[in-house]
Amino acid sequence: MILDKVNGIFQTGRMTALMGPSGSGKTSLLDVVAGRKSSGTIEGRVLYGGVKPPRATLRQAVGYVEQFDTLVGELSVRDMLMYTAELRLPTTLSTDDKSARVSEVLATLGLEACANTVIGSPLQRGISGGQLKRTNIGLALITKPSVIFLDEPTSGLDSHMANEVAVSLAALAAEGRTVVCTIHSPTSYAFSKFDDLMMLKQGRVAYHGPCESVAAYLQNTCGVPPPKGIFYSLPEWLVSVTSEASATGDSSPPVDWVASFAKSALRKDADALRDAAAPGEASGVALTKEAKMPGSLRRLGTLLRYRMTTHYKSGEFLGPRIGDKIVFGLLILGLYYGIGNEESAQSIQSTASLLYFVSALCGYGAAAFVPSLTLDRPLFYRELADGCYSPLVYYLSKFIEEAFLCIFTSLLFSCIVFFGVQLQGSFWTFASVYYLTTMNGITLAYAVAAVVPNMDAANALLPTLVTMWMYFGGLFLLFDKIPVYFEWLSWTSFLRYSWGAQMLNQYKDSSVGRVPAYVDQQANTTRTVLEFYGLEGDVMGSEGVCVALLATCTLVFATCGAAALGSIRFGKR
Repeated sequence: MILDKVNGIFQTGRMTALMGPSGSGKTSLLDVVAGRKSSGTIEGRVLYGGVKPPRATLRQAVGYVEQFDTLVGELSVRDMLMYTAELRLPTTLSTDDKSARVSEVLATLGLEACANTVIGSPLQRGISGGQLKRTNIGLALITKPSVIFLDEPTSGLDSHMANEVAVSLAALAAEGRTVVCTIHSPTSYAFSKFDDLMMLKQGRVAYHGPCESVAAYLQNTCGVPPPKGIFYSLPEWLVSVTSEASATGDSSPPVDWVASFAKSALRKDADALRDAAAPGEASGVALTKEAKMPGSLRRLGTLLRYRMTTHYKSGEFLGPRIGDKIVFGLLILGLYYGIGNEESAQSIQSTASLLYFVSALCGYGAAAFVPSLTLDRPLFYRELADGCYSPLVYYLSKFIEEAFLCIFTSLLFSCIVFFGVQLQGSFWTFASVYYLTTMNGITLAYAVAAVVPNMDAANALLPTLVTMWMYFGGLFLLFDKIPVYFEWLSWTSFLRYSWGAQMLNQYKDSSVGRVPAYVDQQANTTRTVLEFYGLEGDVMGSEGVCVALLATCTLVFATCGAAALGSIRFGKR
């Protein structure tokens, strides 16, 4: 049991610190009262102003700031806030109103000087750590919440930046908001900005009252006087004494912090405040009718407008997607230049292998798309919890982002290979099949990334699947030689349909395709390349059917990825 019989009240216009030793349940309590707990069983009641608001109202009236900053590094501070405003504010507000709200948040948090500075990433220098933390707080302020919960808002900051954040939070409380923070080791100055303190020990309340009274409480009620003759920090001392078995450091019995507080006058004061909370008043949460929020199409447009267009300006994003097309296109050009129209058996076999290699590259190259979901997962979970969009909208934005760019990268690669190798058939068929195969790889990568917990697992599973399907694609093992118990696996291989369509485009209506390049020694006959590889009949002999089945594979992988993204959650809170 993480939390046990926790009772208390967080008052309007006051800033409360949640403190205690590691593992005492601080973050769990914050998640429970904020409605963010996604695991375990919750018993009891969490009331705002004496009532339990609907979940939709809670999302708008309550802001939550996670410990780790989850932001879009390519956006500027202003754009990041505007992007959040477009997703979370009602449609009744105009763009000018939303922009004014963003400017107000920038001024409140002292972010005006860096408003147009890029947030940054590990590969791109951006704003400072303190500015990063305040920007994360700004996301929660966009909806003008009455209550703000923050998990370790000073974590990872130096004392100066931590003090800046504490001052900003105190100013928010002074405006009439309820501010609650879990905090581990604040500076003395930062701690002085808090009004109230709730100390937890092993999931129970050890103290709940004004910060200014805690030292006297420990000395008079618990018999734990502050250290004498040495300089000490009050917040560090509080965590220290509640962490030790014996708070006094001598042979005296250990203090039962929970029992001592349960019998104290402070416990009775907190209960009285809680019981006196009138419905709809004490918390400041406006229990009004839910405002009309942006629909799925509008949110999809916002994702594309802010994130897709920004990615298209990023060398970090474009490099892997364009670079590999140029590198492998030039490599193929150097190895297979001009052999596509040659009628020798060696050239025909080399071209058939080349076409298979082109299809297989789309599968192995899909590893470049795995980070798009795995590294973005913390941001996705945070925005999902904030009600910014649904998993399907998020997936569609990723799909469209890649599908649109893939048009140009596929044409680039196809131009280099088709004309350089002098392939036969239709250029547009070759480019279209290559595009569909690339999209198969992307959606497969997304599906794998959605069902495994991290990038290492995804990078292990993806090439395993592609390699398995390569064996049954038709080149290494002829279709009529595949064991009957593996035939079903061959029909699931998207490489089978991609290579089949490319081979039919290359050889079906060309003079090269009529060359009897293969000898069947058992039957003492010769065969064309399509006859040898079994690319005949109603399915594998039809270019249209192969393309349709290839498109179906894309749809199946995309559906699996979207479903997994919406139903599988890693790292539950």
